[in-house]
Amino acid sequence: MSTAYVLSIPKALCLGSLAACGMAVLMGTSGCGEPPPPTPIPAAEIPKTLESTFSSASPAMKEAMGTATRALEGGDQSVALESLEELSRQPDLTREQRDAAARAALTVRGSILEAASKGDEAAKAYLEQQRARK
Repeated sequence: MSTAYVLSIPKALCLGSLAACGMAVLMGTSGCGEPPPPTPIPAAEIPKTLESTFSSASPAMKEAMGTATRALEGGDQSVALESLEELSRQPDLTREQRDAAARAALTVRGSILEAASKGDEAAKAYLEQQRARK
């Protein structure tokens, strides 16, 4: 067996391993074509985002969006979250509207979880109530 042949085997194995690792990374990060999870909307931007996204929505959808926005502005995050979750389940929303409602709900849920972790009894009670419903 020639020395050149023996030296080329490790290179081939190395390249093959590198290619296999690269494919594994690509396949592992692709998520089988699933879209990435939605990202929360910054809390201060929720009212403006919802108003612009739902500007052409039906009166009923605008009212539901308004309920969520007023609840947020009034500091009633549990009402805001319930309104946003209900809104995001409506079948006649556009993809953009559903995405905005879901992203806003993520932000509000995060705020409630944070408040509960800091000892807010109302937030803790709300989370317990939601767990009991499921």
